[in-house]
Amino acid sequence: MRLINAGVVQELTGLTADQLREWTTRRDLIKPDLEPNGPGSRARYAWQTVLLLRLAVALRQTFHVELQAQRSLFIALANRLAKAPFPALQGTALVVRGSGTFDIVPLEEIQIVDADVLIIRLDPHLDVLSVGFGLNEPMRQLPLFPAVAVR
Repeated sequence: MRLINAGVVQELTGLTADQLREWTTRRDLIKPDLEPNGPGSRARYAWQTVLLLRLAVALRQTFHVELQAQRSLFIALANRLAKAPFPALQGTALVVRGSGTFDIVPLEEIQIVDADVLIIRLDPHLDVLSVGFGLNEPMRQLPLFPAVAVR
């Protein structure tokens, strides 16, 4: 698992150093993957955590959601993202219900519902992460056999 430092996380999320420290350490909203282990050491972050931070930024800046009230959402979402491969998230959206529950749903399966929901498309965030982490474009299908001429 590739981990990046706080400087790169700031570039990928738009957070300042103080905001990142506030969210990950002081308010304990979203934990870094590798905690600093003494003076001069820095926290390090995996792509799942940076995606979670980007989603938190979207909730705060776009929808003006109070993040401290969503702490349980971030914990549950972090657990869900830890099990999700990066390519599997392409073409999906985070759907947050008013009850605080969520799901990650393929875009084509999102329907009009009778309850209020918040929908955040993941593709724009994944595109930024794929560049920032140096990930390759996801393959839609692995080649199974080499091409052989048939006579």
